[in-house]
Amino acid sequence: MKKTLNAVVAAGGLALLALATAPAGAQTVTLTRVGEIPGPAEHIRVQGDHAYVSYHSSFTVWDVSDPAAPARMGSTELPQEIWGFRVRGDRAYVGANFFGVAIVDISDPAAPTVLGNHETLGQTKIGAVYENRVVLIDHMEGMVLVDATDETAPTGAGSFFLDGYARDVVTSGPMAYATDSPTGLYVFDLSAPGPPEPVGILHAPAAPRAIEVQREVGEPSGLLAGAGGGHLQIYDASDPTRPVRAATFETPGRASRVAFSGSHVFVADTEAGVAIVDISDPAAPVPAGTHPTGEPARDVAVTDTHVFVVVGAGERQEGETAVHIFSRSS
Repeated sequence: MKKTLNAVVAAGGLALLALATAPAGAQTVTLTRVGEIPGPAEHIRVQGDHAYVSYHSSFTVWDVSDPAAPARMGSTELPQEIWGFRVRGDRAYVGANFFGVAIVDISDPAAPTVLGNHETLGQTKIGAVYENRVVLIDHMEGMVLVDATDETAPTGAGSFFLDGYARDVVTSGPMAYATDSPTGLYVFDLSAPGPPEPVGILHAPAAPRAIEVQREVGEPSGLLAGAGGGHLQIYDASDPTRPVRAATFETPGRASRVAFSGSHVFVADTEAGVAIVDISDPAAPVPAGTHPTGEPARDVAVTDTHVFVVVGAGERQEGETAVHIFSRSS
């Protein structure tokens, strides 16, 4: 575990914008409900024709090639509660509490299978991947690097202690972005050998609890969106050594999670439903539409044609939940 920061700390600009009617010329995104995945549901990711849904310790795959009639494929139970996961190719990287990060083979949607796991000192919240290097968030160790060359027996490869309360991590190409409350945003270059060391740090109040990156594969754009303090926050880490907060955008509700699609950010905005924000200019985001969901929107995933929204009771709350499926048009 490391506590020495050999990184550049950059101050970020802040623009607080109120959500209003989309200005003239702004492209409005319209959502039309077309289907539903029955609950229970807590977190969702979508890749291709498949949606991946977690609830407590269950991880389930759905065929959504026909969004009007989703078909349940396979499911697997993790030994402990799932706090979050990311999907890349034919693998899911699942943060499963004290079970650590689990690597799940999803190549056969009818039979998702846990290949291996790596336990850390505390509770693992989520995992992400670059090549054979998995990064995860742990409340005691911070950001942990795992060598997954052997997926059946991944091994620890070092960690970096985040100063506050580690929340989330996402990868884009070789770059990893970790968020911490209340410290801010940490940027790591996973192509560098050895244990993780940040190349850039932004100390930002009310840092996001959940973040997403504009592009997970290919050349990183460095643009990130997060939900923190009930608002949408936009970060620009195109210069990894000098990340900045480009804008804070006030949505109608209380932003809980976000999803990227090109230059649009889709926000699960709790009681306000889904808010859509155009960040073509990251420093000056503009509203691009809102859509009520009836029940609070808790999580969101997006494809080029559809939006998937977890609605209902919040995390670790009792109550009904489901995934509403919407077609999108501009």
